[in-house]
Amino acid sequence: MRTPSLRRRVALASTAVLVTVLLAIDAFLYVTLDAHLEVALDEVLDTRLGVAERLAAQLPPQQLPGALTELGIPASVRSPSGELYEAAPVTPRVGQYVPPTALTLPRVERNVVLPDGESLTVYASRAGVDATLRQLLLLELLGTLAAIVVAFVLLRWVSRMALAPLGLVVDTAERTATGSSGLRLRPDRPHTELGRVAAAYDRMLDSLEAAVRRAEESDERSRRFLADAAHQLRTPVTRMRTTVESMFRADDAEDRDRLLTTLVRETGRTRKLLAALLRVARLDRGGPPTRTPTDVEAICRKEVERAEPFAPHLRFTLRGDVDLPLVEIDEEGVREALSNLLDNARRHAREEIVVEVRAEAGAVRISVGDDGPGVPLADRDRIFERFASLDDKGGSGLGLPIARGVARAHGGDLVHTGRAFELALPIPAAARS
Repeated sequence: MRTPSLRRRVALASTAVLVTVLLAIDAFLYVTLDAHLEVALDEVLDTRLGVAERLAAQLPPQQLPGALTELGIPASVRSPSGELYEAAPVTPRVGQYVPPTALTLPRVERNVVLPDGESLTVYASRAGVDATLRQLLLLELLGTLAAIVVAFVLLRWVSRMALAPLGLVVDTAERTATGSSGLRLRPDRPHTELGRVAAAYDRMLDSLEAAVRRAEESDERSRRFLADAAHQLRTPVTRMRTTVESMFRADDAEDRDRLLTTLVRETGRTRKLLAALLRVARLDRGGPPTRTPTDVEAICRKEVERAEPFAPHLRFTLRGDVDLPLVEIDEEGVREALSNLLDNARRHAREEIVVEVRAEAGAVRISVGDDGPGVPLADRDRIFERFASLDDKGGSGLGLPIARGVARAHGGDLVHTGRAFELALPIPAAARS
């Protein structure tokens, strides 16, 4: 990228425009004055010729040049035989004014044929016209050069003042490059040329700082996730290793069967934990969910049917609107969120779990409640933290955070309303109508 001096370019371009304008004015003045002087010279010749014609009617041809010279009109007469009659220029006496009759070259002339066949010629000098034009040309040249020099100096100063805000942009950029954050130009008139540059620069800084914050938050989430995953996986992996080592030492078949059962149970718990950790990692990436038109009431019914065999001592009740619209959601994600809510309710319910589905306030709301002890008011925010557990009922501490993450990925939310968890999924305006 070429980076010439903007101030110099502005000054030179402005000076070039000024030079063009001045030269055009100079040419116009020169041509106008030249035309005016030519007209005046023609009028002088016409006047002199008129005077000469009137005298020619009164005097013989031989006396006509002298009489005209006395009047200050240089003239000559040529006879039909070719003889030329001229008069010497008049020499004025002291104190006497006589029009000049001496001709200074170059000259112009006007001819007329007299009645007797003689040719009368009157003259006028162009020396004054040419001298005037040369003087004008010299003055124009000197004036134009002086104007160019003064204009270039002034334009350099004006361009430096006009482009001073660019220095502020450079200063802000250098301070930002050294680590300063939050610096903004904040133009007072963002629609001007420099205002648009400053506004674009501020937007760029906003985007860069937002990207840096997102990267830092992503790094922090990754570090926290790896630390939590290592901590959570350490216990089941240790148990499985201990179980396998005990199997090698066990001699009794019944003990080995018991240890195999324990190993299968720990393997299942580890598999569920890994699946939950993978879901958390996908939610942390923040990608949009894959949406398809889905019958939410059907999902709730299937998940309730899936949960019932795992808690035969509990009564499951499903209440739902019969005319719920299809909602574009990530069916797999919502199914997993609802499964986590049902598993959580199954661990805490005494006799009954109630699932209610309804359309309300522009969203499909799934409420999962139980008749268990409930969540203390002080812990209703902490239960959505990762790996948080208020009891020893066997949960991984990821079910509720995953369910809330799925809801928020859809633009909704998951909250605890006292005796139930309520999952809200927004309904598009077209589906509502």
